[in-house]
Parts: sequence; C-alpha cells; structure tokens
Amino acid sequence: MKEGALDRVARALNLIPFISHNPGLSVLQIAERFNSTPAQISKDLSLLHMCGLPGYTHLELLDIDYEDPEYVSVKDAQVLDQPRSLTQVESLTLVLGLQVLSELSTDQEERAAITSLQMRIGSLAGDQIASQITITDAIEESATPTIAAIAAAIAVSQFLTIEYNSASSDSLTSRKIFPLSLSFLNGIAYLRAIAVREGEERTFRIDRIVGLSLDGIDTSYLTKYAGLGQASGHEDLEVEMGSDGLFFIEKHNEIVTSFTEGGETYRIVLRVTPGEWIIRTLLSWSSPVTVVRPSDLAAQLRQRITSALANYQ
Repeated sequence: MKEGALDRVARALNLIPFISHNPGLSVLQIAERFNSTPAQISKDLSLLHMCGLPGYTHLELLDIDYEDPEYVSVKDAQVLDQPRSLTQVESLTLVLGLQVLSELSTDQEERAAITSLQMRIGSLAGDQIASQITITDAIEESATPTIAAIAAAIAVSQFLTIEYNSASSDSLTSRKIFPLSLSFLNGIAYLRAIAVREGEERTFRIDRIVGLSLDGIDTSYLTKYAGLGQASGHEDLEVEMGSDGLFFIEKHNEIVTSFTEGGETYRIVLRVTPGEWIIRTLLSWSSPVTVVRPSDLAAQLRQRITSALANYQ
C-alpha cells in the first residue's frame, strides 16, 4: 500500500526520540524497527536535518549525525527528545489488543505484565477510553472456554478433536488437528492448525467449532510433520478481476502470493488447497472474476454458474 504524507510525518516524529534513546544504531536497524527501508529512513533523516524551531539558524535546527550509515545519533533533538503522546484511537487499539493477549496467555507472569502495561496505557487517556467502549463487553465473546482450551493445548503440543461447522461444505465434520496458533481479524478469532488426516495446514473460525475434546500430547509432531512435504496438497491459481481486486487481496492476504496491477484490473496469484471453499469464494465475489489458470477450475466455475442460472428458467 502506498505511503501517504501523514504516515511519513508520523514516522519522522517518532524517529528523533527513538534515535535519541538508542544512539549508535545503523540505518538498516532503524529501518527494520520502523518497518521501512534503509533508503526511506535516509530520506527521512535528510529531511529532519533541515527542520527546527522558529529562527531557522543552525542554532535552532535538529543536529543529526547520519553520514555513517552504520552509526546514527542525534546530538540536539530540540523539543523532540520525548516520544509523542498516543492519540485516543491509538490508546484504544493498544488497550483492546492487550486485553485479547491477556485472555489468551496461560502464563501468570506474562498476564501480569500485560495487565500492568494495559493499565498504564489506559491511564493516559483517563475516562476517554471508558466512555468510548466497555472492554469487558467487547471481548466477552472471544474470551470463551474454547479459546482457553486451545491456548492450553498449543502450549503443551496437544492434539485436539473438533466438531466443525464447515461453511464451504455446509456440513458438520469431526477432525483431528494439531493446533499451531490463534489470531484475531476484524473481531473474529481464528485457529491455524494441521489437519492430521490430510497432513496439511488449515485455518478454522473459532465460532464454528461446536465441540472440542483433548487428545494425546506429542512435542515432536511438528518435526515429523515438517519432513512429510506438508505443502504437497497446494497449488497455484491465477485470477483477474476489476478495481475491487485490491480489496480481495487485502481480505485474502494469507493465500495471495503475488499480484500485478494494470489500469483498472488486477492479476492475482493465489496459493491454495483445492476444494469447494475456493470455488465458493470466487463465485460469491460481487464483481466478475476471470480464472486464468488452471483451466479445470475455470470449467468447474462455468458449470456451476450454468447450473445456477438454469434454476431460474
């Protein structure tokens, strides 16, 4: 996604206090910390070097030493020696994120550290956070026994058997899985796990797990699984769609391996496990989708569309 002027200003305001408190880092290390590139950080430092307080003589300008890319320091930060204050939105985001982490953590010391940081950040905004959202209500659905049981199983490398309501096949299935990690996206909890029977990674929505039981513990399973060629069931497919292709890319970024933009169209390459779910995903997209490859998937989609249209005749 293209960076805007406000993004660059925000990074620049954070650069000076960060370097002031961490002198001697290289441009590359700073770039990694700010999720940027060395070239961009060098441009930011060059710009900041010409900024300062009113008066604009050499006495009021920021004094930054960055000629040696292996050693960057700030000699005179003017009034930017302390990190800028969090905005209300940033405070809300951090407090809610920390609350989720606290619910997922099974380590008491870790939870205590997270809670302490959450309270410190929350106190900066005072009553503003409380007036905007009730944190207990916001996470009530996510803080379920199912998530707690899964988190505990991940910690000890324990297999699970789940009853899963699959949206792709409209059926309730029983699956033995090896849980890998939990994540949250747009308020929905997901479990990344290995489906033992298929020997492949799958992602499950927590709210579609209607039953769960614990199986055996095997701390060496991941090592065994890595040697089985776990990606053998995947294949690449290429699709072309219109201007809303960028939204498709953002929504399905976990399976998008590359894309090219040409005018008002997007050519997108996906790495997927073949099955009903990808057919339904493409059919449900609101704008036209052209399957470039593989040809058999394009044929399946045409047949499915033809059958659907026949129901209206």
